[in-house]
Amino acid sequence: MVKQGHYAGVSTSKKSRQLKQHAQRQANAMIDRSTVADFLQGRYVLTQRSTSTLVDETMQRFLAEWAEQGVETSEDGLWDMDKITIQTLAQIAIKVPWQFYAIIIGQWSKFSRFIKKEVPALPTKQAVRLMNQDMDISGVIGQQLAVNWYLTRFSGTSQLATVTNDNIQELAKSFIDQDGISWQNVAVVYSTTPFKVETSDQSLQQWLQSLTDLTVDQL
Repeated sequence: MVKQGHYAGVSTSKKSRQLKQHAQRQANAMIDRSTVADFLQGRYVLTQRSTSTLVDETMQRFLAEWAEQGVETSEDGLWDMDKITIQTLAQIAIKVPWQFYAIIIGQWSKFSRFIKKEVPALPTKQAVRLMNQDMDISGVIGQQLAVNWYLTRFSGTSQLATVTNDNIQELAKSFIDQDGISWQNVAVVYSTTPFKVETSDQSLQQWLQSLTDLTVDQL
């Protein structure tokens, strides 16, 4: 599940204050790998202009997952932005509704600028270098959406094993038009596999439900 980390059950505003304080305390201090994700979240809260509560929370959750993936997969201080992003999306997969991915696309320009500036500036003992910074985020998310639909549609059945790469590529192409991802097309396809909010965590439940309630016109 997309994690809340140490902030499970805490309100978004309180969590943001905690992250700011955490980043401010460590601004001039070295950090180790175990605190990189929290540090980046704090920097995000400090440096990014607020949009809406739902978008802010979504991007903070995505960043938490992205940063943890970066720490886990990096070698010799090399962070591969393309690889980390693909693995993060695959890790999240069907734990969120399709609207989550629409918000990521909408915020990608701002998010990628943040990553390109802040990751190489991490105050870690070993200098961090960011590789493969230019990526086709629409193509990556289109593909993940296709994978997610098949995972949901055939979950727990023998049919899942019969899904081919060609099936996935064909569905992914149906999500893309000349302007990028057609969320109307995505919504129509995903109407056959409605997302179910299944968690006992009230804060997480509220966030997932808010995403699920978004219509194409609101994206």
